[in-house]
Amino acid sequence: MQERPDEAPRAGIVERARRNPRVVASVALSAAWFTLPALFSIGLFAYLGPVSDWLRSHGNAGLAVAALGFALTAGLGLMPTYAQAVLMGWVFGTAAGLGVSVAGYVGGAVLGWGVCRAVARDEVRALIDAEPRWRVVRSALVDASRARTVALVALLRFPPTSPFAFTNMLLAATGVRFAPMIVGSLLGMLPRTAVAAWFGAQGAATGAQDLKDLMQKQGLPAVIVGIVLIVVVLAVMQHVGKRALRAAGLS
Repeated sequence: MQERPDEAPRAGIVERARRNPRVVASVALSAAWFTLPALFSIGLFAYLGPVSDWLRSHGNAGLAVAALGFALTAGLGLMPTYAQAVLMGWVFGTAAGLGVSVAGYVGGAVLGWGVCRAVARDEVRALIDAEPRWRVVRSALVDASRARTVALVALLRFPPTSPFAFTNMLLAATGVRFAPMIVGSLLGMLPRTAVAAWFGAQGAATGAQDLKDLMQKQGLPAVIVGIVLIVVVLAVMQHVGKRALRAAGLS
């Protein structure tokens, strides 16, 4: 079978990209960001009581400390945003917890996007452009109007299962500009963050000190029902987000 004229140059680009240190580093970071946040979230929930007490002990300064910690751990791909939003709601209540969470994930998006841009630069973009299907996705994100780019970024951020740190890498590597990335991230993550902060606030409203205490106070069946309701809400959001992404040609 005769090779198409464009396949040889493309194969050469792909082969060089695979050996490029920046591409290797980007792939390694992406792989780590699929696993580390889930592992660290287990530790966060295990020490929910002590962490909450520590933040409350700082009074109003705890808000700034929490927002900064949220931004650093989310931006560096160490902690998932949903787990931190639950913590913020648990410590500060729904309204203040949501405000801290929004400041945290916006700061995390700035940090994560900057880190990913520094790591990936143009090398990953060349690899994306070498694959026609990936190039179409990149073009849809980057070459559209600013309003459409904001809308597409928001759709990518909207599903509850959208991995925050990996999406930072995707947006940085494809060349999405800073302003649409921030605005789209802010809008897209707001609904799921509000749900998580509300969930945390409801748990704290029972007077429980941590998750173990919550189960003892409310009983396991009540806790399970609450978790199931939250899962249903998030599943509906996930379904809506996936359908919107397919309609936009990004899934």
